[in-house]
Amino acid sequence: MSNDRAKAAAARLRAWAVRASLPLWATVGFNGAQGRFEERLTLAGVPILDVPQRLIVQARQIYSYGLAARRGWYAGCALIEQAYVSMIRDFHRPDGRDGWVFSIASDGTVIDATRDLYSHAFVLLGVASYVQAMGDTKALAVADETLAFMDRMLAAPNGGYFDAVPRPDAMRRQNPHMHILEGLLSLWAASGERRYLARAEKIFELFSAHFFQTDHGVLGEYYDDQLRPAGGIAGDIVEPGHHYEWVWLLRWLERESDQAVVRYADGLYRHADMHGYSANGLIMDELLRDGRPHKRSHRTWPVTEAIKGNLAEARAGRADAAGKAIALADRLPERFFVGVVPGGWMDRLDEHGRAATDFMPASTLYHVLCMLDELDRFAEA
Repeated sequence: MSNDRAKAAAARLRAWAVRASLPLWATVGFNGAQGRFEERLTLAGVPILDVPQRLIVQARQIYSYGLAARRGWYAGCALIEQAYVSMIRDFHRPDGRDGWVFSIASDGTVIDATRDLYSHAFVLLGVASYVQAMGDTKALAVADETLAFMDRMLAAPNGGYFDAVPRPDAMRRQNPHMHILEGLLSLWAASGERRYLARAEKIFELFSAHFFQTDHGVLGEYYDDQLRPAGGIAGDIVEPGHHYEWVWLLRWLERESDQAVVRYADGLYRHADMHGYSANGLIMDELLRDGRPHKRSHRTWPVTEAIKGNLAEARAGRADAAGKAIALADRLPERFFVGVVPGGWMDRLDEHGRAATDFMPASTLYHVLCMLDELDRFAEA
């Protein structure tokens, strides 16, 4: 019965993506003259032009359309090529310095030249997806140059990386490291080059030694330079969406290597499953380590990550996880894909489930398509 429900949920979401969302972001969501994806659209589907255009959006959209091309959901490889070329042209060393700038204006002028770790992590992911979609392994040199820059300019003495150069504050965050792990596993999948898997295992070692907090079985978000939980309330904040995302990544790493991930995946899953849901069945944005709600609002991406995390645990044998994933997959379009142009989303809801934004960020497509890929594969198994 659960497999039939999974197939039905996957079919509904796949039809939405193929018929509405991918065409939307490839037309009004893509500026053909500039060769770049738009940063955001209004809820009616009109580009919002007076905002900085971030590297992260270009890399995520390249990932998304590369994935769609591989799965047969989108046939526009020319768009992927154009976006990839433009990303390098506009964001890679436009000011003559190594690394990638954070954001530009619509005319290509650099707005923020910060070398941001989070954005560099998504370059790795975008390159991996481009290689898989286009078969151009020469692009791996871009990933290697990006990793070399990170090692040279962002590496921290106590392990891992600083958030940016220049640093925005004295804190260090786990989130960019999570996406570095995702990018490295994706590069491993795209190339079969073991150097990427070896780097992924190093990120896991950092996670297990510092980011995972054994006393509560949680993943903290913010740390000091010694990788101790940050002072004040910041050191207590956990995000159930990131718990689920790490569960999915840990199970992926487990399949590729001999790393023992069960106790970490189990701890993260249990905390998110016990405390992360609100009364309306959606995933809350932030909790505290002891499980108390900290930010009761809802974004699209924690729901998609909860679906992925539950599917990963269902494959690992957790009895009730598949049903929870399918229930969330049914709830997602009912709550987040309404009141907007077909193919779009309401990215933020308040704690009562009411709309809490007047635009849709392009960056959300990455989360939705990655979830659909997992759900579709689960349903096909």
